[in-house]
Amino acid sequence: MMLTKITVMSLSLLLCFGALAPGMARAETLELEDMIEIETGTTTEWDGGDYVAINMTKGNAFAWFGVVYGNETHNNSITIVSAHLRFLGGAEVRSESGGMMMPETGIPVLTVYVQKLAALIEFTDDGYLDPWNNEMIGADNGLFDFDNAGCGLSNFSIGSVEPVHKILDLNRSWDVSEITEVSTVGTTEKEWTFTLSNKNLLYSKIWDNEPGVNDDGSRPGEERDGKAHDVAFTFHMGTRVDDFNASIPWYRVTHDGSKVINSEETGTKEFAGKSLTTEFKFDHWIKDWDYQSKDNYLMLETATAFGTFIPTFVQDWLDVAFLNATTKNASGIAEIETFTGGHADIMSTDGIPDGAQQLTKDEVIFKDNWQKVGVMSWVSNVTVDKEEKNMTFQIHAGENIEWPSDNDDGYVNGIIFLGGYIYPMGHDIFHDPSYVANALFLDIGIGFVNPVYAIAELALIATAGVAVGAIAYRGIKRVRTLP
Repeated sequence: MMLTKITVMSLSLLLCFGALAPGMARAETLELEDMIEIETGTTTEWDGGDYVAINMTKGNAFAWFGVVYGNETHNNSITIVSAHLRFLGGAEVRSESGGMMMPETGIPVLTVYVQKLAALIEFTDDGYLDPWNNEMIGADNGLFDFDNAGCGLSNFSIGSVEPVHKILDLNRSWDVSEITEVSTVGTTEKEWTFTLSNKNLLYSKIWDNEPGVNDDGSRPGEERDGKAHDVAFTFHMGTRVDDFNASIPWYRVTHDGSKVINSEETGTKEFAGKSLTTEFKFDHWIKDWDYQSKDNYLMLETATAFGTFIPTFVQDWLDVAFLNATTKNASGIAEIETFTGGHADIMSTDGIPDGAQQLTKDEVIFKDNWQKVGVMSWVSNVTVDKEEKNMTFQIHAGENIEWPSDNDDGYVNGIIFLGGYIYPMGHDIFHDPSYVANALFLDIGIGFVNPVYAIAELALIATAGVAVGAIAYRGIKRVRTLP
């Protein structure tokens, strides 16, 4: 994961032990000032670069919220990362003969959310040619419409698309402002702000009447084509920690030394803890884009991954405790609403909209079958040249993540999708979406079998997923007629 080595070790060891051992100590309960550290540095993870983060990996708090971005020596798109440990319950662990192996342990999983800001794309909303019926589809609907000749992200293949005029690749070096602590409320709330920006950027690809030099028919932007004069993202990273008393389900688990063989619920137990709410609010500022027509649209293309790492012990317990795994598993789910399909819980590739779909609810809720853990949201109004106008967010394509880790230390479940914020064209565009994560830190020890590199492995999987999504827009071609 995109953490310092010390933090990786802390989180990894949290999920690690070689043999079940009794007397696991409770984690130390700390106050906000002790738990939170604003952290900066350089990393090779999450595609590499510099980062600014809220580090909460002390005591019984195990969470990390950060923004990774390209620096002078290593290009990267701006990447928002949220990672935190949470509990599905607690248990006492006994041997087959009834002997106590562990009197008290939490049942943990690790949740990761990643969003990569991949590119800015100018397009005209006058429809694309349906290759089957030889007719125009999707004109004047405010969406970026295309015909996907493939399936999912690994086989993302655009057969026909609405006219694309310019693309600005956001995989580059970024300038970072001073990090400012803007508010502190007692001992429970803190907020910091900083800006990542770029100025006077040549367009990465242009489609016009001139001959293309790239395989997709585009040519690189030149000085005579104008520039994107100012692209900036101002981040407001805030967190609130409150005292919380939780009543969690409790289980008596039987372990034969290699796997869980039985589980029975024995009631609930009360634990003291901390309730955490952390918000990334990131203002989009796009100024003086040299558009071809004011009737065009500008889309901020993104790739988003949400996943849960389930340690082998926890998965064994889930399989034994809940025979119908679909009702009580810990798989990553995204809850959306669309015009055509209404409400939908995306749990696999089959649930992801086929082709461009506008979301009718201004949020995507991330959860599993136990609890809600995060919300990606936006407001439907955007300020364009000092006027309030409407914007949309749409999902283009996606895939599910579902496979055992390479080290057989756990399982990864989740989803990845490609989508875009779509804005009316103007010289000055401002919008402010956000992501809010919720977690609960309990004063309870952990003693689950899991190798040291579980956390880093989940990071690699999520990074690979968003990388696939982030480059998918490169498949765009000016395809307007039948081959």
